[in-house]
Order: sequence, then structure tokens, then C-alpha cells
Amino acid sequence: MMTSTVHMTEGERLRALFAEERRSVGIVAPFIKVDALRSLLNALDANVHVRCTTRWRPREVAAGVSDPEILEVLEERGNSTLSVVDELHAKLYFAGDRCLAGSANVTRAGFGESAGGGNIEVLVETSTTDPFVAATLARIGEVERPASRAMADTVRRLADILVTSPRPVADLKARWLPLSRRPDRAYRQYCTPSVDFMSSADRLLLEDVAMANVPAGLDEEDFRESVRRLLAEIPLGARLLESEEDAVVTREELSEELRGLARQAGSCFTAEDVWRAFVEWITHFFPDRLMKQEIAEVGLRRAQVLDQ
Repeated sequence: MMTSTVHMTEGERLRALFAEERRSVGIVAPFIKVDALRSLLNALDANVHVRCTTRWRPREVAAGVSDPEILEVLEERGNSTLSVVDELHAKLYFAGDRCLAGSANVTRAGFGESAGGGNIEVLVETSTTDPFVAATLARIGEVERPASRAMADTVRRLADILVTSPRPVADLKARWLPLSRRPDRAYRQYCTPSVDFMSSADRLLLEDVAMANVPAGLDEEDFRESVRRLLAEIPLGARLLESEEDAVVTREELSEELRGLARQAGSCFTAEDVWRAFVEWITHFFPDRLMKQEIAEVGLRRAQVLDQ
């Protein structure tokens, strides 16, 4: 086992672990910042292979806790691989079969080396042969996807849109609420977000796509499924989708909910704006369940209605 490191920062412990390795190391963390990653790579011999696994979400990049530019750092180093796991939360660092597992991300705060001293973290000495660690690594191996420049560029562009957006992005857990009226263009903007010479309508759609915080690199089917889940989490969406009645629901009936959502959207949007956008998104992504009766109404579809 490794020697006592009680008085070292988490960053120092990781660099010490890596400095002793001569073959391969692994970095598994949802949040990885360029400067913190460089500090780990600088502790390594150039012949040591680096396997790095992370996740990329636009809101997290916009909040400054993750950098897609780590791909460039690893490409410049060479002898390295980078993959993404969309639901990654584990933090594992291994050199050979030695491992540190715990809560620390690859950030200066996670390393306990930020200006304010850093977060209160824990890294526990273990081994890659530990059944729980081995099972986690095996699961990662099943679902990880190779990171690409296209994915990194997309996440960065979407994050940059959020940085200049009047909508709140500081709260990473804030519920998503789409406000544009062009959901039919959402996947195209997700794949190739154009941030130059945008109309106000295009910018609003791009903000919706970025705020959705969907992982980069999904195909259209997986993208649609991600958006469907988000729409179903909006209380208004849940109310409509869970109903078994074949009825028409009007804006007037939902006025209280819509006023609350308008407050969430910000002072630039009215309850009418929220309703019209919601109608477009939910009928576009749930065409088998809902239909537009008029511009301000939504009717639930049932199978017998479709047969008529």
C-alpha cells in the first residue's frame, strides 16, 4: 500500500501516485479543468499511457467547472486517450493496480489547491482489483464513447451561448424550460451550433438547446429521447402526458402554472410566450400523444382518435 499522506493535499497525493508509475495511469472524473490536468500530466514520464474519462455538459462548462479543451491537452501530449460517459459521477485515479477513489474532481478546488484552500474532499486508497472499483471500471468500459474535436467544439459553443444569456445558468439543477418556437430545428442546432450572425429567434433556440444540457455526440433518436424526458419533467408536461382523458386543455385552464413558469423564464417573457413555446415543443416531440387544436390549445390524443 502507499505510504501515509495525511498532510498532503489531494493534488499532491495524486501527483505522487502518478510519479511512481512507468506504464499506465487512469483519470476518471466528471469535472476536469485544463490547469489541474496539466499538473497531473507533468508528474508523468512521457512513456506512460494516460486513459482519461470525463463527461461534457454545456451548463457545467458554462459554470466553469469543466473544460472540453482537455482534449487538445491530451492530443498534444500523445500516448493518451479521452472518452466521455454521459452519466459519470465516479472519481477514480489509478496507476497500475493502485487506486485512489473518492470525491475529488480534477480541479484546483478538488485538489485542495485553490486560492481559498479548496473543497473538503476525500480520496481513499484502494486497488483496481477491488470488486466495486473493478465493477465501476467495467461499467465505464461498456458505455464510454471516444471524445472528438466535434464534440468538444459543440459543447464549448453551447456553453459560450449560456455565458452571455440573460437566463440563469449558475444553478446547474434548475429545471429546463424551452422558450423558442422552432423545436423542429433543435437537433440541427445541437449538432452544428451556429453562433455567428444569428437572428433573435435562432439565438433563443440555441439557448434552449444549450440549457437542455444534453450530452454531446448523441444521434437524433437519443437526442429526441433526452428532450422527451426533459419535457415530461416540466410539471405542465407531466400533467398533460399522465392524463388518460381525451380532452382539450386551454391556456386559460393553466393560467396559474403558466404565470409561475413565466416568472422562472424572466421578465422578458409572458405567460402567453411560455404557453406558445411549450405547445410547439411538446407536440413536436410527442406527436403520438398530443396535438395542436389551435395555436393556443393542446389536445391529448388516444389510439382511438388516431384510428378515426
